[in-house]
Amino acid sequence: MARKSQRVQLLIDVAKRKEEAIARQLASDRAKVEYDKNKLNELKEYAGQYESERNLLGLSPYLTTNYQHFVDRVQQAIHQQEAAIGRSEQQADMTMRSWQAAKAKTQSMDWLKSKYKKTEQTQEDRKEQRQNDELSIRRFFDNRY
Repeated sequence: MARKSQRVQLLIDVAKRKEEAIARQLASDRAKVEYDKNKLNELKEYAGQYESERNLLGLSPYLTTNYQHFVDRVQQAIHQQEAAIGRSEQQADMTMRSWQAAKAKTQSMDWLKSKYKKTEQTQEDRKEQRQNDELSIRRFFDNRY
């Protein structure tokens, strides 16, 4: 029969694989946040370029209106991207909490395994001591008689 520490080790292995999978997801979520932030920065730069060009061009009222509509659409895209960043950060935070919970579970199982190993070692030591005591007593009585 497998010892408790060996049975717990199987559970630890499963928990570690789950923890590693969540860690990979966390890395992916963080990369998405960075990607979304970079995209936002690009949109802001793009909007800034068009805004500064509008001031330099001296456009007719018709073109100014069209130009303003375009800049407004870029601003709307910026707001949508900011919302996307919020969602990405929220997802990354949720994944972080899942990873922390998985890590805590793995650590508690490791602690339990250590406790079982210590108990098993103590029992093994006692068993060995009893056997040595019995052997010593037999030798003592065999030598006496």
